[in-house]
Amino acid sequence: MTLTGDLPAVPRMQSIRDHFAGVGVAQMADAAPEYVRPLRLPLQPRNGRPRVCGPAFPITTEDDMLPCLQALAAAPAGWVLLIHNLTFPSEAIVGDIFTASAEVQGLAGIVVKGAVRDLGDLSDIDVPVFSTEVTFVSARTTDRRAGQVPVPVDLDGVVVNPGEWLFGDPDGFLVVEAERASAVVTAGAMLRKREDGLKAAIRRDRRSVAELTNLSAYLDGTGQLGYVP
Repeated sequence: MTLTGDLPAVPRMQSIRDHFAGVGVAQMADAAPEYVRPLRLPLQPRNGRPRVCGPAFPITTEDDMLPCLQALAAAPAGWVLLIHNLTFPSEAIVGDIFTASAEVQGLAGIVVKGAVRDLGDLSDIDVPVFSTEVTFVSARTTDRRAGQVPVPVDLDGVVVNPGEWLFGDPDGFLVVEAERASAVVTAGAMLRKREDGLKAAIRRDRRSVAELTNLSAYLDGTGQLGYVP
């Protein structure tokens, strides 16, 4: 098995995770739209853990378990294993045993463009698992070895490179370049704080969005549209 050179350094990994715990991909996208790339895939959480973030460890396969096993063996602790199955419909390339190993190895998550299985047993494993498909039909082929792991993957026009950050929550997934991840999630946290203040004002003061955004004055041409505390 060959790694594609040295993996990129991941500065401030825990700090980024701590910030993301209190923010969502929606705030990150609103706060820094020029630095995020949305993944427009129907990814769904499969074991009751709807949030994931970490540097991506990507691999491609064609209903073959061998590249997936190679990637699982090589992925560092704290990274998110990103598997792109080029075959559709997909056989299940991740299940409970695979995910249990990911948990022991300290991976931050598994994201699959393709199918997973064993959902009942996955619920007992703390590693977040997302996929676009589910099937009980397990992939059994193990004869197409990956020449290199990890490798960039193209997910419907969005290329995810090793070490770029994946952020996922119930609203969807974003990809952010590693060197910008800390700044983007911090900007999202600042916007979240502002939004929380707006919601608090609505509830506390019984004021409508129209009042708080100065809508009437804006429509009359006598004021600016925006948050007015």
